[in-house]
Amino acid sequence: MAVGNYPAAEFHKRVWQPQSLAEAWRLKQALKDQAVVVAGGTLLRTQWESGTAWMPPHLISLEQIPGLGEHSCTDGEIHIGAGVSLADCQYGTDTPQLLKEACRHIAAPSIRRIGTLGGNVLSQVGDSLPALLVSGAELVWYDGISSIVEPVEVWTIHRKDAGIVKEQRILTAIRWSRQAEDINKTSRFFYEKVGRREGFCPSIVTIAGGFQVDSAGRFHQVRLAAGSAAAVTARLKEAEEILEGALWSTRLAETVHQAVMKQFEGGSDSFASASYRKRTAANLIVALLWNRLTLN
Repeated sequence: MAVGNYPAAEFHKRVWQPQSLAEAWRLKQALKDQAVVVAGGTLLRTQWESGTAWMPPHLISLEQIPGLGEHSCTDGEIHIGAGVSLADCQYGTDTPQLLKEACRHIAAPSIRRIGTLGGNVLSQVGDSLPALLVSGAELVWYDGISSIVEPVEVWTIHRKDAGIVKEQRILTAIRWSRQAEDINKTSRFFYEKVGRREGFCPSIVTIAGGFQVDSAGRFHQVRLAAGSAAAVTARLKEAEEILEGALWSTRLAETVHQAVMKQFEGGSDSFASASYRKRTAANLIVALLWNRLTLN
């Protein structure tokens, strides 16, 4: 599509296919709320068909923009384009193991072949987010001028504070620094999603965790995260602090359980209450901590 003067937003419903990030940005600024940026579009299509979201007259597809559908690993840095499909993330040789496990639990195989990692992140309640938080991932954005790198943890905190305000920037990639990758190689991880049934369904609770164990059996580098279909994923800092440097015991397990119950805000909807989500997350985290600690 040639760059030039765009029509007024109320005319000529169409799918736009910009050839660069700059062109996509200019289109979105010109069409404003009359357009939505899409890649795989699987979640958006579900929302439009169910009537839970309004379908705008203009779609700005990112599929033709170079680099967004590619992933690489150079000098210890892993880089996955926001347009890479969930299936490619699941089976990619360079994908961090925790993210592979998360992608395996997202939707059905046919959806994973179309849906993208970037789209899952931008849903704000995607099942990849706990894995990205725990593995120390960073998001790369385009704001119309330059690229901006932001830790997933910082972004999720801002999203929680912003409420329903939509992200205005264009997500271009997810990456892991050399330091995060070095920690990941020596850590023990877990990931679990609880839904109302097997397959493509919203999350009641999705949790992820990672930690290292020293020769004395003490926890170090503890990272825990939990989210749901009704709440933005967040780090569980209080439980992490309790575990850091501690030896496993029944008392420790009880204290961690109480901390998760206190801190986790899983939200409520027609499928599950906030209290049910709290207890489910706490039970899962304690059980999986013990499981990974005793795993040889």
